[in-house]
Amino acid sequence: MKHLLVSCLLLIALIACSDGHDEKIAVTDSDDTYEFYAKYDRKKSQRVQDYINVKMAPSGKVTGDNVDITATLDDKTRFELEEYPGKVRIKLDKEDNSETSYRRIKAMCEGIKEVINEP
Repeated sequence: MKHLLVSCLLLIALIACSDGHDEKIAVTDSDDTYEFYAKYDRKKSQRVQDYINVKMAPSGKVTGDNVDITATLDDKTRFELEEYPGKVRIKLDKEDNSETSYRRIKAMCEGIKEVINEP
């Protein structure tokens, strides 16, 4: 009984001290697709969107809270972009894109990770 009480108190303390920011980053890099998914603090959404816009320039600019598009950049890079407050998903079909396009999107996703991990 004593262990149960201590466990409950510890759990309550952890919940009380957590800031509620559940972060998750997942990358899938297979032979035919590259997919990046991130869940992060909603307060960082504008910074993430601004970073994506810099990397997409001069081809286009994404605005708004709910984005679900297939983007084609000036260099013919084509990818799916879903962006919602606190979440972003990017998917690139490697068969429809060049190696250079793949590296561009992968580098952009690495940069998004850095933006998310900034204090």
